[in-house]
Amino acid sequence: MSPAPAIPGSDAFRHAPLQASGLPPRILNALQAAGLSTLGDLCPSPPPCDSLDADDRALLSRVSAWCRAACAGRPPPLSLPEWLALFLTPRLADTLRIHYALETPATAIALHESTLRETGHQLGVTRERARQLVTLAFNALRQTLPLFAAEPLFRAAESALHNAGGVLDAPSLARNADPAWGGASPVGAFLLLARLLPGRLTLYRGFFSAFSDLQIERTEKALRDRMEAAGGLLPVAGIAGTLPASARPTGTPSAEPLLLLLLRHLPDTLATRDGRAGLLDRDGPRLLREVLAETGEAPLRRILDAFNGRLHPECRRGSGTVRQLLQRDPRIRKTAPGRYALPGGLQIPLPLDP
Repeated sequence: MSPAPAIPGSDAFRHAPLQASGLPPRILNALQAAGLSTLGDLCPSPPPCDSLDADDRALLSRVSAWCRAACAGRPPPLSLPEWLALFLTPRLADTLRIHYALETPATAIALHESTLRETGHQLGVTRERARQLVTLAFNALRQTLPLFAAEPLFRAAESALHNAGGVLDAPSLARNADPAWGGASPVGAFLLLARLLPGRLTLYRGFFSAFSDLQIERTEKALRDRMEAAGGLLPVAGIAGTLPASARPTGTPSAEPLLLLLLRHLPDTLATRDGRAGLLDRDGPRLLREVLAETGEAPLRRILDAFNGRLHPECRRGSGTVRQLLQRDPRIRKTAPGRYALPGGLQIPLPLDP
């Protein structure tokens, strides 16, 4: 990558303590024994530190070179894999790569945060040792110099969120090919950054957001209040336009993207592909009546496919739930085992009263 523009004030790194480098204690001890105390002392070639092994000396050399560039105001931007490889030992970099499945193209968030047992199994260590390695890696990356080097990564993530209205789900994020990820999975990269600095990126109900947990909770409460007060399905755009100021996410022209992802990830709500929102128990039967008004008498499988076809993927339901909704509505008749219909006068494709 080409050198970054000069960064005003980055020479302040010269006066930061050695601990701000993120180097492990054994390297810090060797440097302090050699008389070094600040990051500025790393800018010349570091002392030999013969007590360190080859991996530690290589890590010290990498961090020293990047620190020298940072103190000069022109630190080279790093992709995510480069950032991990520069500030961590190979063992710790592998730990995070495995734990967050950075080389896995899967889109589901659950597949990008392994359990400690799974991570330990792949590393050939115990669960407790895997926990220690993850902790050591994050402790190193949360120091001043590595966090400063990670700024381009956070800015790339925030830019992607801003361009999407402040929120991104995993399938949409997986299509983000920003060079900052360096070929790593964008979903795994976002998850790692969200765990590194909670609050800088928010993971909420299975999607990523530029808004705080508190802001999203306020929006969710306002959304639920409006749906519960309504007599039926509501247009998402209409809900967005009537949110109180406290429930409107800041920094984005519309709350619709956030509302839609909330509707898609809340367990008891519906989000239709034509832009309506509702509650499953109350509004599911209405959608089923709309389906039957178009299909006429139909078997459960056909009704299920048509019902789910009107919904975003996260809101789709199984045959058991749809069967319960059909049987609960007095305006829907069971005409034969596994077959349902509306009364004859309602078998027309007209809007139905709730």
